Amino acid sequence: MTLLWKTFFLTLSAGSLLFLGWILYYPKPAPQSAGEAVTRMTVLQEDGRYDEAVATVQSWLQNGERDTSRDGILYQQIAIVYIIESYKRPKVREDAVRQAELNLEKSLSLFDQEQSQDIGIDLFGIGGGYEALGDLPVAEKCKFYAKAQQLYERQLPLIQGDTYTANGETFPLEPYRADVRKHLAAAREKFSNAGCPANLVK
Repeated sequence: MTLLWKTFFLTLSAGSLLFLGWILYYPKPAPQSAGEAVTRMTVLQEDGRYDEAVATVQSWLQNGERDTSRDGILYQQIAIVYIIESYKRPKVREDAVRQAELNLEKSLSLFDQEQSQDIGIDLFGIGGGYEALGDLPVAEKCKFYAKAQQLYERQLPLIQGDTYTANGETFPLEPYRADVRKHLAAAREKFSNAGCPANLVK
């Protein structure tokens, strides 16, 4: 290959890389909905850009015109990003775990303020976050497993009846109930195997 062609291909390759970089990193306008914010967050999280993923949802939470009834779910989504980061990046695990816990607490606080008796999966989702934190090699393992158990136990009585109808579709509830029981049993077993003191579970 002549020097001219080598120069041409190197220039083309460099241009392609710059173009791809522009596509991936060019600043986007603020999200216009919670769904858009979560979609962007997921893409960024999968690309390992955890801080940007969190910032995307946090920016939506600053939107005064948003539907605040979804804030609890959004805090859970932020917690999930931090939990994934704590697994993927051991060097920042301590801070990521702390941030995940703070956002799970915010989600739980909002749920308790609403005093909802809906079947929703809020408590199950928050409990799953605490269980995932407990699975990490962290000093607060027992606290996290205890919290997971408490939330699973709170979720079960909210699953009443045999079916649930939403948006014209009917869903059986037993599989959902069985899933919560399975996670509750797993959290109890992990708590016991870790030698955690029984008085942590109230």
